[in-house]
Amino acid sequence: MLPDYTRVTDVLRPFSGLDFVKPEVLNAACLRGTHVHEATDAIIYESGKIVRTNLGTIIKKQKDNFVVKEECEKYIESLCFWLQGKLFIKKPERFYCDQYMITGECDALYEDDNGLTLVDFKTPVKESKTWGLQGSAYSYLAKKNGYPINRIEFVKLCKEGKEPKVFVYEEDFGTFLSCLEVYNYFYKNKKNIIQDEDL
Repeated sequence: MLPDYTRVTDVLRPFSGLDFVKPEVLNAACLRGTHVHEATDAIIYESGKIVRTNLGTIIKKQKDNFVVKEECEKYIESLCFWLQGKLFIKKPERFYCDQYMITGECDALYEDDNGLTLVDFKTPVKESKTWGLQGSAYSYLAKKNGYPINRIEFVKLCKEGKEPKVFVYEEDFGTFLSCLEVYNYFYKNKKNIIQDEDL
């Protein structure tokens, strides 16, 4: 990632509630999310053939020429319900916006009769209020980089392997910009964060 740019997810983190989650729970969720995203990339963009990832030592099970960590198998099964009939275009590189100094990376783009859909895959149990704003920022970035996004889809994969829940969001970049303004004021340079020695 280029220096001095802020990730869209970092902007929204203070509003997500993640800072109240126990670190060990959050770390486990992050590892799971990373593995599932690697798996979705391999299935969509590499025809489902993968033999190792950067999580190599903790991958436990191989299935249909695809190495899957056992705890992630059901998420991949859930993904397969949603994949049917999708025509994906080449995944773009990370997006950057020089005006707002933000960056983001969508998980996939697919095309149908209605145009181009921006996709993000999620593994938490519940929808987050920040997802719509994350999608709005990604859509804005994609459009700035030449991708005419017509729809924003967040796909919440099911840990039981059932059909995922799909959330469709209307773009609301204005509210994201309000969050960005608050983030830049309070968090970006961490000058306003109270430390132990300040008390």
